[in-house]
Amino acid sequence: METRGLWLSIVGCLLMAALGFGFAHLTGSEAIFLDGVFSLVNFVMSLVMLSVSRLIRRSADRRFPFGYASFEPAFNVLQSMVILGVMLMALSSAVAALYQGGRSLEAGVATFYAAIASAGCLAVHLVLRHIARVTGSSLIEVDAFAWLMDAVLSGVVLCAFAFVWQFGELLGDQLPYVDAWMVIGMVAVMLPVPARILYRNLMEVLLAAPSSRVQRQIRSAFAEAMQDIPGRRWSLSMTKTGRSLYLHARILVDDAYRGAPVEQADAWRETLTERMGEFVHEQEFDVVFTTDPDYL
Repeated sequence: METRGLWLSIVGCLLMAALGFGFAHLTGSEAIFLDGVFSLVNFVMSLVMLSVSRLIRRSADRRFPFGYASFEPAFNVLQSMVILGVMLMALSSAVAALYQGGRSLEAGVATFYAAIASAGCLAVHLVLRHIARVTGSSLIEVDAFAWLMDAVLSGVVLCAFAFVWQFGELLGDQLPYVDAWMVIGMVAVMLPVPARILYRNLMEVLLAAPSSRVQRQIRSAFAEAMQDIPGRRWSLSMTKTGRSLYLHARILVDDAYRGAPVEQADAWRETLTERMGEFVHEQEFDVVFTTDPDYL
């Protein structure tokens, strides 16, 4: 299902890029050109994303003994940086246009383009959002965000161009500046989204802990799992990388079990792994039993 979503995104990006560049040539609109560039960037990134989605399914090997899950947030960091770069370039171009007397455009044709683009982008976003919820794929989630951004960009263009088309004479000498101001407005509205995605995935690449809400949920589940395990105290470290959550538990065993055999420790570990199966797989959960309080 994830692969189908990625192919939908690839084909959709290619069509929207062609549509944007074609209408940008007809109308002379920098805002539509930005929309086309944004779709082209998404097309290239979606092709790379398809390879990443296959890679992260591979099992751990000698080169990557902890698996390939880290490739997912690393790719999301790259994609967010590319999107930010495109938006900042568009912003600088729009500011330059304000100082150069603005740009003329064909508002009627631009309105027609914006109506098609906004409807198409919104439809793809809704499909990808559904796939992301079903599969839990952060790759699809980030891609769905990108399509939402594109839909908002096209929606803003639609509203602005429709107004200019019908009431452009009311703007007088300010009419040539409408396109540049639209680009500035779109960048200002959408800039926080890739910035937030960049920060979140960069934290995963750096092996930061998951959100406080997730930590509370996992610690509560682990405390319940420890109910009949003879541990006086325990500590739990965790980190989230892509769709994988890694837990490392240190358990200080009761004095009465200081001489427990290895087989008993294995049985406790198996019990804990079963009870925490909602959050992690066996290879993502390390449990260490100790009699040294300083090791916690």
